[in-house]
Amino acid sequence: MDYYRTRYGGRWFDEKNLLNMVSKSLREEILTVVCSTLLKKVPLFKDQGANFINAVLLKLVFEVFQEGDMIFREKAPGDCMFFISEGHVSIEMGGVQRELCGGDYFGEVGLLKHGMRAVTARALTICRVFSLSADSLHQILHSFPHVKQQIEETAVRRGRKN
Repeated sequence: MDYYRTRYGGRWFDEKNLLNMVSKSLREEILTVVCSTLLKKVPLFKDQGANFINAVLLKLVFEVFQEGDMIFREKAPGDCMFFISEGHVSIEMGGVQRELCGGDYFGEVGLLKHGMRAVTARALTICRVFSLSADSLHQILHSFPHVKQQIEETAVRRGRKN
């Protein structure tokens, strides 16, 4: 019940179906208001044009994790990245722990390299996040080939930094 209270906040409707009932332009506008500040903080997307950002926004999926939930484990497939809307997430690697919070993102290196996760991510508090799957990102990049190389170079730099 805690999950449903957190997930829906007293609203008993499915955001995905609701968003699919409105026009594409209205859906883009809603998602821009809700998520665009999250995307603008990500170096992978920061300097990209509005068309690319809108394509990403349309592929985001809202998810909720309860306190203590494992978001993903080290050595799991890197099949999506996450943008934290609210909450705190622990990123753990080799006994070192780093805390992320609202506005932060994680999981992009495994996503782009189709590799295994190098870290474990766990929700420290109730977390509301948006996820972007590898399949969705690669569909988008197919339509924006000029962006693909820039994003891959940024991901490599970030992977070295982390």
